[in-house]
Amino acid sequence: MFRSYLTIALRTLWRNKIQSSINILGLSLGVLCCLLITLYVHDEWSFDTFHTKVDRIYRVYATEDWGENQQFASATTPFPMGPALKDNFPEVVSQVRVNTIGSQVKVGDQTFSEQVTLGGQDFFDVFDFSLETGNRPTALRSQNAVVLSKQTAIKYFGTANPMDKVISIQLGERYEDFLVKGVSRVPTNSSITFGILISDLNYPRLYPEQVLTSAWFNINPETYVLLGPGVDPKALEAKFPSVFRTILGEEEYTKSKYSPGLQPMASIHLDNSYPSGNAPVGNPKYSYILAAIALLILVVACINFVTLSVGQSIYRSKEVGIRKVVGAARKQLIVQFIGESVVLTIISVLIGLAAARISLPVFNELAGKQLELPMNLFVVGTLFALLAIIGVVTGSYPAFILSALRPLTIMKGALPSMGRQRLRSVLVGVQLVLSIFLISSTLIMRQQLRFLQDKNLGFNKEQLAVVQLNVVRGLRLGERIKQGFEQVEQFKAELAKYPSLDGVCGSAHDFGNGSWTSIGYTDDLGVYRNFDMNVIDDDYVPTLKMEVVNGRNFSDDNLSDKRRSVLVNEAFVKEYGWTDPIGKRIPGKGFDDHEIIGVIKDFNYNSLYTRVTPLVMVENPSVILSGTENINIGNSPVPKLLVRIKAGATAEGIDQLKAAWEKISGKEEFAFSFVDQALDKQYRSDQNLGRIVTLATLLSILIGSMGLYALASLSMQNRTKEISIRKVMGATEQSLLVLLTRDYVGLILISLMLSVPMTFLTMQRWLLSFEYRIGIDWKTFLVAGGISMVIALVSIGYQTLKTAWTEPAETLRSE
Repeated sequence: MFRSYLTIALRTLWRNKIQSSINILGLSLGVLCCLLITLYVHDEWSFDTFHTKVDRIYRVYATEDWGENQQFASATTPFPMGPALKDNFPEVVSQVRVNTIGSQVKVGDQTFSEQVTLGGQDFFDVFDFSLETGNRPTALRSQNAVVLSKQTAIKYFGTANPMDKVISIQLGERYEDFLVKGVSRVPTNSSITFGILISDLNYPRLYPEQVLTSAWFNINPETYVLLGPGVDPKALEAKFPSVFRTILGEEEYTKSKYSPGLQPMASIHLDNSYPSGNAPVGNPKYSYILAAIALLILVVACINFVTLSVGQSIYRSKEVGIRKVVGAARKQLIVQFIGESVVLTIISVLIGLAAARISLPVFNELAGKQLELPMNLFVVGTLFALLAIIGVVTGSYPAFILSALRPLTIMKGALPSMGRQRLRSVLVGVQLVLSIFLISSTLIMRQQLRFLQDKNLGFNKEQLAVVQLNVVRGLRLGERIKQGFEQVEQFKAELAKYPSLDGVCGSAHDFGNGSWTSIGYTDDLGVYRNFDMNVIDDDYVPTLKMEVVNGRNFSDDNLSDKRRSVLVNEAFVKEYGWTDPIGKRIPGKGFDDHEIIGVIKDFNYNSLYTRVTPLVMVENPSVILSGTENINIGNSPVPKLLVRIKAGATAEGIDQLKAAWEKISGKEEFAFSFVDQALDKQYRSDQNLGRIVTLATLLSILIGSMGLYALASLSMQNRTKEISIRKVMGATEQSLLVLLTRDYVGLILISLMLSVPMTFLTMQRWLLSFEYRIGIDWKTFLVAGGISMVIALVSIGYQTLKTAWTEPAETLRSE
């Protein structure tokens, strides 16, 4: 029986080659999209779940409430936080502080600028990072032990065994020797990543004792805690206030309302209701959007399948009638037709799987991922789910329709057609709505991303290179910044002789690599306020081509500028409602003697997802640090060298910059980046989404076009005699073309009207994530409708013209 069903199914597919090919290709593309996007969504939602204790691991965050509109939250915490929780709460089994610093690393005679991660001694007890070599329990128990990622180990030692090899890491003013005690593979779906990992036993080499034990408002590391089995995190949080009231003191605790909280580790990657820490927080809406896109493409492919199956029913009706006459039961017919659907789906799934394997590298590049396609339980389950949904569910409707036909009705040729015609119209209409929705969404996303790329940021980002300077750790923040700017002056003197460079300056912060130093203080009226701070030199404003809207810039000719002068931005002036800020001071009692000398036109030093916030720029950071009550540093304040290279001289300028670096910095690794590229990275997730949506739109259009072509082919075959009679009665080819296409044109117009509100609401929600955004123009929908109209008419054009040009004698000669 099964062999008979399979034989008939294969013969039917072979006999209807065009329709079968269109169905297989469409479904294969649908399977391809579903597989790739399912892998993406699964990777996003499985972040950090490889830790076996993930349900008991929490990241500590802290909130402060200083009054109306002055609530602050941070996922980085003070150094004493972890030990305090471990010592005061028996529910906390382990605490791990994770902190990353920039440092110099020597391997043999080579020097590298690297990010070094410090982890608690219980790091490998709490987190399940596997070691390819080394002993997990003891890997970080020694002060001079280091664990390398697989990639870093290859970078330093190639294919040689790195175990017990020596690398030297600069901590403070000295280089310390470390022995490699492990090599780890760090999963790509981990919120905690590292290339070089050392123990927090090294903190005393980096920070003063006061910072490590009692500086509760100097936040730096992320703190993770492992709770005991069955511990309720909410019940534990309820115990925090009494303990921290004692630790901070009644006055400080009451004033700030300092309140730690616990965030489940599994929520770090996608839950943006918590403050963000060192790891970037993904946006869950992207997963939803991509999942919806995959579903839309699969729906379009399935609609093609159902539409063509129903359209073919008239050609298979006699087959059904004859089989029923000779005794076939309806159940057998249903099994037969669903079997044909399953066979076609199996072929499509296999082709889609092969295509997914081939196109995975391209998709990884689009999505910014490192996904793999192993034949594990998840992937196999996904394939079987697709097989069931497409093959059984989608194939059921045509099967039940065909099997319900009565033999007598079939033999008389009186088949009910209006219902099938309405169904085809509805299905094609849904397909067109989805296609227009994708086209218009793609157009809007491209417009927004182009707007971000072209927006005037308030400074010139082009041809601007950034070089991170190496400054000895262990010094106080002010001393490190001072030492960095001394290096800046050396580079200025050396680079001044190169004509290909158009400006050189120093800055504590660069762009696109985290937030700048945030300062919290209480003003003269007792209101807690905050602003961002950057330390610059007198060449910063002209090199970045910023505009001074009031007052003046710093000047080396004015000696007091380096000691007490302050620049602010327009947002700062607006914050205080000033009309003329020149000569004023920041209204905080603790700040050293200073004076505002100039106002810089607002520039976007953060991403365009957020508005410009109040900013203070100084040459002497002690002026601001003296009055600081809270400081949060998201981007390392170690000075950077910013060099503007003349257009057309990029390669020459980089060579000259490298030569100056080698002359001044010796054997230290030379590394640079461009500001425009760093800024573009801020929008990479949206750019990736835009590219994926564009590709999905093209695939949807391709699938829909093939379906319209096949449907038009079936429809025109059914109307051949009608058209011939009309031609005999005097109808012109022009009138016949209008007759044959007007239904499709009307369907497109209706689909356009239905897709507009759906697109508007969806894109409006997406645009709200940007502080600076475009408006949705009605012309976009006209363009989308026009594109859909052209695609539809081209798809059906050949069959329409072929039918209109058919000679009546050829069609009616047998009548």
